[in-house]
Amino acid sequence: MQNINVDQKEEDKMSPDFSRKVLVINQYYYPDLAATGQIAAEICSSLAERGMDVHVVTAQPCYTESSPEAPLFEVIDGVHVYRVAMGRFRGRRKMRVRVAGYFRFLWGAWRVARKLVRTNMPDVVLTFSNPPFVGLIGARLSRKYKLKFTYVLHDIHPDILVVTRWANIPHMLVHLWESINQRIFKAAQTIVVLGDGMKRTLVDKKGVSPDKVKIIPLWARPELTPLSHNQSIRNELNIADGELLLLYSGNMGVMHPLDPILDAASLLKDEPVRFLFVGDGIRRNDLVKRVEEESLSKVSFLPFQPIERFVQLVAASDACLVALMPGMEGLAVPSRSYTFLSAGRPLITIMAPEADIARLITENECGWNATSGQDLAKLIRKLLVNRHELVDRGVKARDLYENRFKKERIIESFTEVLLEK
Repeated sequence: MQNINVDQKEEDKMSPDFSRKVLVINQYYYPDLAATGQIAAEICSSLAERGMDVHVVTAQPCYTESSPEAPLFEVIDGVHVYRVAMGRFRGRRKMRVRVAGYFRFLWGAWRVARKLVRTNMPDVVLTFSNPPFVGLIGARLSRKYKLKFTYVLHDIHPDILVVTRWANIPHMLVHLWESINQRIFKAAQTIVVLGDGMKRTLVDKKGVSPDKVKIIPLWARPELTPLSHNQSIRNELNIADGELLLLYSGNMGVMHPLDPILDAASLLKDEPVRFLFVGDGIRRNDLVKRVEEESLSKVSFLPFQPIERFVQLVAASDACLVALMPGMEGLAVPSRSYTFLSAGRPLITIMAPEADIARLITENECGWNATSGQDLAKLIRKLLVNRHELVDRGVKARDLYENRFKKERIIESFTEVLLEK
C-alpha cells in the first residue's frame, strides 16, 4: 500500500496543474465580430474545458456601430467574462471614435483587471494586442503583483502601418509606439507569434531574446473536412465544364497585393480559367473598377458570405489564392491559409518566397508560389495541362493540416505555455 502511495505522489508531481487561474485581457471577445475576439473566445473556452479557471476582461461589443448589447458580466462556456461599458464609442469607420474607444477600454480594463487580481489572484495574465497598447496592462500587473505575463502578438505594429503607408503616422508617434512595445516585450515572460518570420523580426529588429518568443500558428477558422467538388455551385456561377475556378476569399486591403491576380486574368483571357473574389476591404472598389475598365469577363466579385455559403464556394474551387504584400513576411501571417489547407485545397500564394506560408506550401508540395502576374499566368497554364497536380497537392494540403495545424494541437500548445512555471 505504501508503494502505491509513493507512486501516486510521484505521478501527481509529474502531471500538469490544470487548475491554474488565467486572466485574459482583450478589447474584443464573443459575441463581437472581430477575429481576435473570436479566436480569444475559442482559446479561453478550450482552456476552461481543460480545467483552468479562466477570467476575461473585455469590452462591450463595439467592433461595429451596430454591435449588440451584452451583459457586463456573464459566464460563457465556463469562462467568466467581465465587460467594460463603451457608451457611444462603437465602430471603426471614424478614426477618432476608434482611438477614443481604445482609451476608454484601456482605462476601464485596468480598473477591472486590478480588482480581479486583488480578489482572485491569477497565476498568469495573458493579453492579446487589441488595442495595440493593451499589453501595458499585462506588463503593469506582472510587475506589481509578480504574475507571469504572456503576450499574444498576431501582427506587429506600428511596422505594418509604416510598411503599407496606410496611415500617415508622425515619426514622433512611431517612436512612442516602439517605446511602449519595448516595455511590453521586456515585461512579458513569453511572447506568442504566428510564424518564424515574426519571431525573426522580434529577435533581430526588436532585441527580444529568442528564448522568450514562442511560435503558435492559428488553426483553420472554420475548420473544414476534405471537400469534393460542389458542382451545383459551379453551375450557379456559370462555370463551364473544364474551367478552373481560382478562389480568393478574405480582406482586400493594403496588405494584400491582388493586382497580380488581375494581371494574370488579363493574360489568360482566352483560357478556361475563372477568378472569384469573395470579401471586402479598402482595395475592393479599385479592383472592381479595373475589371470593368479592362473587360475582364472571367473575374467576378461577391461580398462576404455566410459560413455555409463560404464552405460551398471553397468546395467549388480548384485552388485557393492567398496574397501578402512584400515586406510583410516578418510582420504578419495570412491565417485564412489554414482553412484552405483543412479543406484539402492546394494554395497558390502571391508573396515573397521567404514568407512563412510560401515556404510552408512549397516545401510540403501542397501548393505553389508566384511573385508576379506573369509568374501566376505561367503557373496556371501549366496546371491546365497537368490538372492531376491540383488533386495531388490538395491531398498533401489536408495531410499537412492534420499533422500540424488542427485546433486540438494549437490549443495544446497554448496550454503548455500557460502551464510553464
